[in-house]
Amino acid sequence: MAKFKCLCCGCRTLDTRREYDICPVCFWEDEAYLIFTEDSIHTWESGEDYNAETYTGADVLDIVSSANHGLTLRQGRENYKKFGACEEEMIPYVRKPAEEELC
Repeated sequence: MAKFKCLCCGCRTLDTRREYDICPVCFWEDEAYLIFTEDSIHTWESGEDYNAETYTGADVLDIVSSANHGLTLRQGRENYKKFGACEEEMIPYVRKPAEEELC
């Protein structure tokens, strides 16, 4: 069965999407913090609604993730590039990606 890409490190490590799986490569928790409805996009964190016709998704990288200790996806990605984990405290829990997980 094909794995899904982690939104943080980009490796194919997840069995499911938006089910709070934790990536073993970067330790990002894949939460579902956006709710899409027919006429709006709602964030769980801020309680804000966005008009689906005008919303571009540009700020998705900057939505605070409570499942990831208050990090944004942008911060997690920057941290992964710097030291190989979504945040420095998670370094002991991560591993290098296997060849088949690289994209």
